[in-house]
Amino acid sequence: MADDLAGFLFDHATLLMPVLIAVSLAVIFLFVRRWPKSLWRRLGAAVLSLALAVVALVAGGLLYAERNIRAIVTHRVNGLRLHPIRGTSPQRVADLHGKVVVVNFWATWCPPCRAEMPDLNRLADHYPTDVRVLTITDETPDRIALYERKIIALRTVVATFESDQPHGALAVAAYQGRPTTVVLDRDGNVQDIFIGKQTFARLQQSVERQVRRGA
Repeated sequence: MADDLAGFLFDHATLLMPVLIAVSLAVIFLFVRRWPKSLWRRLGAAVLSLALAVVALVAGGLLYAERNIRAIVTHRVNGLRLHPIRGTSPQRVADLHGKVVVVNFWATWCPPCRAEMPDLNRLADHYPTDVRVLTITDETPDRIALYERKIIALRTVVATFESDQPHGALAVAAYQGRPTTVVLDRDGNVQDIFIGKQTFARLQQSVERQVRRGA
């Protein structure tokens, strides 16, 4: 439930948060212009105004966080050093230039990550040529091999990764969030970022947009 709420707020922050801020400020302005004479009504209007001010501040903070997390994730994807479990490439996401790329940050200890792996396998099977699905983790190859033996064999491009260390609370949240899925177009530009577990249908919808653009 928390993942669903975080994903919804992240996906709709650009539209939802400015609307919340604008509505809150408009209602506060209306209260100030038509301040009631009754003491109890004044108290009620003051409490409601304070609540709306808090809503506006929280919405502004969430919008700021969403903008910064997008920038951090984009920087992170572009700066990754990859160590494929099978084969020697790709060593960077940029090595897949010309393909639509899905980068999934996951971990073997993460229940939502494990739950979406069958859909990521299905996505990789559905697009054998135009799309590359990368499932990457900072865990050891031995840990991934154990996961594949015990849980599910991965048909994605499986790799471990290195990246620069996060600085600040937002960077830590962006770097440590699992699962996070990033969809890049054929030029390597980040088009979509998904927080939390995603369905095959939602990921396919995002991928299809990029596949059609390059057709």
